[in-house]
Amino acid sequence: MDPRVMKIPGVIDVQRVRDPHVLRSLASDTRIGRVSAGRGPLLNRLIGRMAADLFRAEGRVLPSGRAPDDRMRLDMRTALGARIDDPALDARVAAPLAEAAAYVAGGSGEPMRLTQGVLGAVVLDEFNPTYQTVKAAEDIGNVLNSGLIRQFIDWLLGGSRKARAVLFKACDEDLNAVHALGIASQNFAASLRVLRALPKDTRAEVAMARALAVPTQVVRQGKGPIETRAGSIDDGTLVILQTADVARRTLDPRDAFLRDAWSGCPAHALVPKLLRRIWLEAGGAA
Repeated sequence: MDPRVMKIPGVIDVQRVRDPHVLRSLASDTRIGRVSAGRGPLLNRLIGRMAADLFRAEGRVLPSGRAPDDRMRLDMRTALGARIDDPALDARVAAPLAEAAAYVAGGSGEPMRLTQGVLGAVVLDEFNPTYQTVKAAEDIGNVLNSGLIRQFIDWLLGGSRKARAVLFKACDEDLNAVHALGIASQNFAASLRVLRALPKDTRAEVAMARALAVPTQVVRQGKGPIETRAGSIDDGTLVILQTADVARRTLDPRDAFLRDAWSGCPAHALVPKLLRRIWLEAGGAA
């Protein structure tokens, strides 16, 4: 049996993808969309229900949970793009970037709080991290970065659901901001920890390659039956893109941010720029 495929009729249907070329092809294929409830065999349906819950806040679907052709997803991407391109952005992020740089240089600070300061300045006009927003992001990260058993328990008990509600209120119901401060923040905070640990004579290019953190995996679901570079995919097949493994091997931004995919991160150029600025302000080599 192909180790990349787990298929038991009526029970589970999963394909894992770790070849860079195949991963890029599938990530760009709109026939392989977000995971949704009610499709595929038994365990796929359960995973779909959990995924549908993980990417909601107060019943509203976050951009990371919306389908390729979802109009609100496209509108939210446009709104985020406008904030990223805003000439005033540099001034808004200056103070939180300086605080993050002081931490990377060896000073005090908590990575998630510093991250929310930086990303909060990107997505909102006025945002100050609090104990509640930092803890909410940490609670969300504990679930996102765990296995299915922990996610199942969370789905039943609603721990991260409450955390997302906290961010939803703190962000004035801005779904882009909830995603940035609760989900994207996990990777940015991890990058700050890596930068802090690097020798300051590490060249910026190398520092960025080592520090750029990406999700361990991205889960999509087939609208099959379709033929792809990974082989045949049925309706409801879960396609697990092993993004962290691929990005670590290729050091290619296309893989780190699924840049060329329909779900590609609008901040694919901004995040490395912010991290590089933090590194240089912390005294790291150019």
